[in-house]
Amino acid sequence: MKMQQLGKTGIEVSLMGIGTLTMSPMQRGLSVNEGAEVILYALEQGITFIDTAQMYGSYPQVAAALKQWKGPAPVVASKSAAHSRDAMQAAVEECLQQTGLPCIDVFMLHAVRDASDIEARREALQYLREARENGLIKAVGASSHSAQTIEMLANTEGIEVLHPMYNRDGIGILDATLPEMTEILKRARAGGIGIYAMKPLGGGHLRNDAAAALNWLFASQVVDSAVIGMTSNEEVDMNVRIAGGEPVDAEFARKVAGRERRLFINKGICQNCNACVKTCQQNALCPGEKAPVIDYELCILCGYCAPVCPKFAIRIV
Repeated sequence: MKMQQLGKTGIEVSLMGIGTLTMSPMQRGLSVNEGAEVILYALEQGITFIDTAQMYGSYPQVAAALKQWKGPAPVVASKSAAHSRDAMQAAVEECLQQTGLPCIDVFMLHAVRDASDIEARREALQYLREARENGLIKAVGASSHSAQTIEMLANTEGIEVLHPMYNRDGIGILDATLPEMTEILKRARAGGIGIYAMKPLGGGHLRNDAAAALNWLFASQVVDSAVIGMTSNEEVDMNVRIAGGEPVDAEFARKVAGRERRLFINKGICQNCNACVKTCQQNALCPGEKAPVIDYELCILCGYCAPVCPKFAIRIV
């Protein structure tokens, strides 16, 4: 597995990282042991980068894997949508306590929307800077689906790592074309910002063309790494082969791709409050007569709508 520096942070990561959203309660809902087994298998295959978040609820899987792992410590990145200083401090402490880590490699502002959202999180960002100075985290970052927001974040004092939406077809990138996002990321990387891509397979839309999509991303040399959600050893095997430049058998690729997953809203318990509609940055949800209507072409299976549902009526199936 090729290793690369994450910008100027001094942190070295594998070209491919394992994302834990898909194994979390927000999506596949793997048990702690099942999730830990996949993470451990990924580490054994040379992946050294684990991505998690407060929202995902996947800290237990990460902690169980780290407890069993006997090799060199992997890099762990986490995120929180906290806006206030106190809430961000609690988020960092939660991550440290639940994962058992003495220090978090990268901690980020999660899913920043726009300029006003950056301003609203100033106190949270200031705490992250202090946490870095105090040795609780090694680098400060931010994630966003918006290209314009990524550009603003790249020029925000204290931001060292960016986690943008980036894939071959530009799926999920807001307010810019793929070429425009590419130029934004190139400028940020040239300025020393570490960059690791989210949704390299477009939230599953590119799962049937995974090898070509990932090969495109790695050949682009626009990002330092890319994290991919994995929930089985077979997925790990295929992704590691692709990252290593090895051919992947077409039948094996079809097996790993499996069936299409979709967002599901249980209309029997949905109270049609439209909290999910307001949360969705992709505009994949719109008000409906009895429940929000889902545009499956726009949905990238980020799952951010699920936690805001007061009736827990949303899940990915």
